[in-house]
Amino acid sequence: MALLTLTRGKYASLHIRPRWPARQIQVDLKALDRLQRVQTKLPQHISLILTRGYEKKASRLGLARKQFRLLGIGAFRLFYSNRRNEIAAIFGSNGHDVDGMHVDVSLLLHGHRVRLLPLGVFTPLFWQQRRVARFSLPLSQVKQALINEGFRIHSNPTESLQIHCDLAA
Repeated sequence: MALLTLTRGKYASLHIRPRWPARQIQVDLKALDRLQRVQTKLPQHISLILTRGYEKKASRLGLARKQFRLLGIGAFRLFYSNRRNEIAAIFGSNGHDVDGMHVDVSLLLHGHRVRLLPLGVFTPLFWQQRRVARFSLPLSQVKQALINEGFRIHSNPTESLQIHCDLAA
């Protein structure tokens, strides 16, 4: 595993914006290369943002994420009792603690960040559906470009709006 550590800014054509509380993103060199290839295939008005990569379980960040997950699960159960079957998909590590081939990306549209989940995973489904409808073309372009470069988009609708994707080995 060849990991590269990136801080907030722009790396070649890719924007780097670590998701709070992280201050940096670790990503496998192969995944980074593929993300950069995806960027070159997108229209000029769409830019990728890398928001999350590898997070070691035993690190401060890994422990913090575990605590946030536990709190989040409790709140999610309370607010969305009818969506309990999604808890593992939404609150699992989804490979972020395995290697740098599991990443979350977001997008800029005409220089403005598109917030598909304005309340994070607590964004109500009807808001999610409205956001998907509003940004369907750029979202589908990004997802298709990722798939064409060997990434798999998470099957859970909420996770897929975080654009969690895994590079197939």
